[in-house]
Amino acid sequence: MKRIVVPTDFSPNADKALNTAVQIAKKAKATLIVVHACDLLELTFKDNLALKKEYNRGVIMEAKGKLALLKKSIESVESVKVQIKLYEGDISNTIIHAAKVNKADLIIMGTLGNAGIQEKIMGSKTAAAIGNTTIPILAVPLLSNWTPPAKFLLAINNFAEGNNLAVNPVFELAELFNAEIHITKFTKEGTAKATDYLAAERVGNAYAKKLQSLHKNIQVSFIHLDGNKFEKTIEKYIAKNNIDIVAMLTHKRTFLKSIFNRSMTKKMSYHTSIPLLALPL
Repeated sequence: MKRIVVPTDFSPNADKALNTAVQIAKKAKATLIVVHACDLLELTFKDNLALKKEYNRGVIMEAKGKLALLKKSIESVESVKVQIKLYEGDISNTIIHAAKVNKADLIIMGTLGNAGIQEKIMGSKTAAAIGNTTIPILAVPLLSNWTPPAKFLLAINNFAEGNNLAVNPVFELAELFNAEIHITKFTKEGTAKATDYLAAERVGNAYAKKLQSLHKNIQVSFIHLDGNKFEKTIEKYIAKNNIDIVAMLTHKRTFLKSIFNRSMTKKMSYHTSIPLLALPL
């Protein structure tokens, strides 16, 4: 984990994500690539063209100044190497493009989480990115506070999909902070026979043991959760067990085929009060 992309719109939400990125970069000795996309006026029509050009120049110059200040502050105070990138256009597309071009290992960005506002500013942009990226995204809620993570929760529905390559970013982060990993499978109440439930539990325990054998420095355990609603059940477990980061796999299956699809992961980016790590398949 050597290159981390962090998009910013200079809001408190984005600043919260940037702080998390700085702390992870310090531990991993990684380079931060701080990205901003300027929302410029279109120059398609000639009406007020000179005024529009002047406005756009002002927006770009202001953004350049803010990025330069961020770079100077982080490098001098935190001793983390920072690259700044300025783009024009939609931030969601910019994030994906910047991550690919800069060969990022991780994207860290803000989401409104459980702040009570959905589908606005960076929150909706995070959800959009989760649905399209092939690079892991750590979504940081506005109301979360950085502490070195001691416990990760890895939510998996289909253990066959959770191969070592797919879940490796979780273990990389856990190893950085000497954290433990709780692996969970969710079953909706009343949807599984007792024999199927027990079989899933055996598979889950075997999966955890396999990952434990591959990552001997990390404590790995399995818990089978059941309840009426996935989000509520996960939230209760998070609160009871002091989980610091929750990780979920994301893929293109429909909701009927898998509860852990892109839509559910995007939905969780609005509900969680702790960082959510989206792992693309």
